[in-house]
Amino acid sequence: MKKFYSLVAFAALSTLSFGQVVISQVYGGGGNSGAKYTHDFIELFNRGSQAVTLKGHSLQYASATGSVSAANTQVLADITIQPGKYYLIQQAKGSSGTDALPTPDQVPTTALALGATNGKVALVSNVDPITDITDKDIVDFVGFGTSNEYEGSGPTAALSNTDSAQRKLKGCQDTNDNKNDFDVATAAPRNGQTAANVCTNLSTDNLTLTKAVSNTLWTNTASFNVKDKTIVEVYNINGQLVKSFEVKGVQNVDVSSLVKGTYVVKTTSNGKSSTQKVVKK
Repeated sequence: MKKFYSLVAFAALSTLSFGQVVISQVYGGGGNSGAKYTHDFIELFNRGSQAVTLKGHSLQYASATGSVSAANTQVLADITIQPGKYYLIQQAKGSSGTDALPTPDQVPTTALALGATNGKVALVSNVDPITDITDKDIVDFVGFGTSNEYEGSGPTAALSNTDSAQRKLKGCQDTNDNKNDFDVATAAPRNGQTAANVCTNLSTDNLTLTKAVSNTLWTNTASFNVKDKTIVEVYNINGQLVKSFEVKGVQNVDVSSLVKGTYVVKTTSNGKSSTQKVVKK
C-alpha cells in the first residue's frame, strides 16, 4: 500500500484527533431583507461518542479579511453537549425577517453581528482573541465566502440572507477542509431539542487518544515521550504523509522542514495507534 491516505481515510483518522465538538452551521443573514429568520446564529454539534463539556470557551468572529478583537469575542456559558446533539447560539438581530429561531440554547448578553455573505468564525478553548488560524487554542474554524483564512483548501461558498453554511452529514463530516466539509443551503437551525444525530463513523477499536507528542505547537522541534519503539507518521490536511520516523523514550525530532500549518500525527506502538492534532508555526 502506498503511504497516502485518501480524504475518506483521513476523515476517519482525524475524527478523534481533531476534537468532537465542531461548528455545524453558520448563518449571518438574520433580519436582512428577504430573510426568514430574525437573528443570525451559530450552531455547535457533538460528533463524538462521549459527552463534551465546554468550559471557558468562546466564539470569535472576524470579517473576511479582518482580525478578531475583544469586541467580537463571545464567552460561552459552561455547557455539556451530549453525543449527536446540537447547541444553538442566537446572534445579532436585524430589522426584517419573519420567524424567530427555534428556542436558542444560549442567548448571549452581547451578540455577534455576522457577515451575511463572508467572514470567519472560530470556536476557541479560552477567551483570548486569536491572532490567526494557526492559534493553538482553536477547537474549530470556519471561513466562509471570501474569507482569507479557512481550514484546508478553501472557504465555504458565500452565504446569503436565506442560506447558511451547513456541515455535511448533518454535522458529522470533518476532514478539516471548509470547502469540502460544508454545503450552503437554506438555513435550518437545530437546537438541543432536535433529535440526536449520532455519527456512525467513529471507532476507537484501533485508535486511542494519548499524548505521545509532548508539544502540540511546533516551531522547529517535535518532542515525544513514549515507552516503547514508536512509528510516527505526520499527515497534512489533505491526508498525505509528509514525514515519518521512529522514536523511543524521551526524544526530540527536527521538523523545521515542515511548512506552517495544521497536521495530524499518528503514532503506532505494539499494534496500537493514537492520533493528535499539531500546529506548525
